Amino acid sequence: MKKHLIKAAAALLVTVIFASALTGCDGRAPSLLVTKEATTKEKYDEESIRAEFERTSVPEETTEPAETETETETETQAVTETQSEEQPQESQAETEPSETAEAESETAQSETETSSLLPSVTVTRKTVVDSKIETKETKSDYKYGVKKTDVVSTYYDIYSDGSKVQTDQKRYSKYDYSGFKASTNDLLPEAKTNKITYAAQISSAVSAINDIRRSAGKSALTLDDSLCTAASVRATEMAYSGKVGSKRPGGSGYASVLTDLGLSNPKPWELTCKGYSDSSSAVNAITASDANYSGITGDSYKKIGIGVAADPEGNLYWSFIFTE
Repeated sequence: MKKHLIKAAAALLVTVIFASALTGCDGRAPSLLVTKEATTKEKYDEESIRAEFERTSVPEETTEPAETETETETETQAVTETQSEEQPQESQAETEPSETAEAESETAQSETETSSLLPSVTVTRKTVVDSKIETKETKSDYKYGVKKTDVVSTYYDIYSDGSKVQTDQKRYSKYDYSGFKASTNDLLPEAKTNKITYAAQISSAVSAINDIRRSAGKSALTLDDSLCTAASVRATEMAYSGKVGSKRPGGSGYASVLTDLGLSNPKPWELTCKGYSDSSSAVNAITASDANYSGITGDSYKKIGIGVAADPEGNLYWSFIFTE
């Protein structure tokens, strides 16, 4: 619309100038058919009008508005590009959590897919299916023909995978008394030692027997050292042979120990027992029967010898020898 206004103004200006030119010829209208040479003044005026017209008139097509519009568009584009550069940064900042979450999701999915590709492993818990005892034995000669065997027993639990785990271990010794063979002289040194070792038990035992006699109205028996030696030999040979009774391991009677020791006491009487750890229990054992009780509380015996010995496993053997 601006172009149309400029054109209208230019046309109006030409009309005014042209009208002025017509009235300038002495008030007369110039002839259109007769060519009249222009005067110097008229030429000057015409040139001035043309110059003024060219100065004030605006070409129909000008480049200035285009340049203005181009500059405006350039500025608009620059602002748009600036906003566009800023917006992606904000958008990127806003979308970073989403991208992170998406990356984590992809990682989890990848791990899941990888796990699904791995072969499945079944963990089997091993259990006890059996038990086992391993025994190691070491044999040796002990004494008096007695054989000793040292035993180590190891206990294991056997598991389902074939492995074994030790659960316990026991050590002990066992003895074979069947080969016992020893004379009175062989046993005498140890018998004398036993008299000293078990002196307290011997003294306590004789006191218990005399208490029984006193309760029966009888006098006390005398503890004889020689008879104690003989009884100690007997207790020792019983401990190493495992045999208790009126016969010795070689088959002879118990009275032969007195002969071996040079003792001449007529009509000896012996009572034996094993496994009792104290004198009171041993005395109760030998007086349990009526026959034994009558013999102990009778008038026939005046002296007593008591012997105590322990076998290799710690069991005590007792010998009580009575004489007139």
